[in-house]
Amino acid sequence: MKKMILTIAGSDTLAGGGLQSDLKTFENYQLFGLTAITCIAVVKDHQFEIKDLPAEVISEQLDTIKETIKLDGIKIGLIHSLEGIELVREFLTHYKVPIVLDPVLAFKETDQIYNQTYKDALVEKLFPLAEVVTPNLKEAEILSEMKITTIAEMKQAAQKILLLGPKTVVIKGGERLSGTLASDLYYDGEQFELFSKPKLAKPTINGAGCTFASSIAANLVQGKPLIEAIAKSKAFVYHAIENGVYLNTAEGNVWYGGIAGREEDV
Repeated sequence: MKKMILTIAGSDTLAGGGLQSDLKTFENYQLFGLTAITCIAVVKDHQFEIKDLPAEVISEQLDTIKETIKLDGIKIGLIHSLEGIELVREFLTHYKVPIVLDPVLAFKETDQIYNQTYKDALVEKLFPLAEVVTPNLKEAEILSEMKITTIAEMKQAAQKILLLGPKTVVIKGGERLSGTLASDLYYDGEQFELFSKPKLAKPTINGAGCTFASSIAANLVQGKPLIEAIAKSKAFVYHAIENGVYLNTAEGNVWYGGIAGREEDV
């Protein structure tokens, strides 16, 4: 029987990240992906704008899934509204499956007060339900309330984030740290594990964070231990950047058709 995995996320019209990235990742792992759309990201005057779906529409999507599908895993991306967070929290209480939360924070189009309120709601209502949270470096700084410029500081931040309620945390250092390596850090309260690969001088990085989180979720649904799931996902994203798709804005999206499951990828 095919396994079912849900992404609760925003729609990225350019399909680099968001639910489009999640679905493509799930397909690569031969999982049947479902979606609950929370918002839609578009480009207007060369800037991203996020359009929230009404809470009623989000609720109806989640109810549809709850009533018709047996889920094997859940990945959560951008929710963007306080009403959406509450709806997702209630939905998650019905499931005991791997839940990977990618906490998208610091929205450019909202004020600082909303950002803080949103962060607090996300932490209070969803972090305790997540098996893994996967903040990038900027999000980890917001969550830990500290500057992160070194691996040692990543470790301090991971300890602080774990106290917010998730079972484990993976900080996506990516290319933001100085040096030649792109490093991600895992922490479960007892052990740290560092996952590193050489930095790639390519602009095809849109959606790398979404892909990393959805790949971890896919591997967990397939029964992989968490450390192995992270290692495979790190390799998966690396190949996705190498084989990415260029846009006419000098940027690019990750893309990874047909590469999942190869043992040499780890």
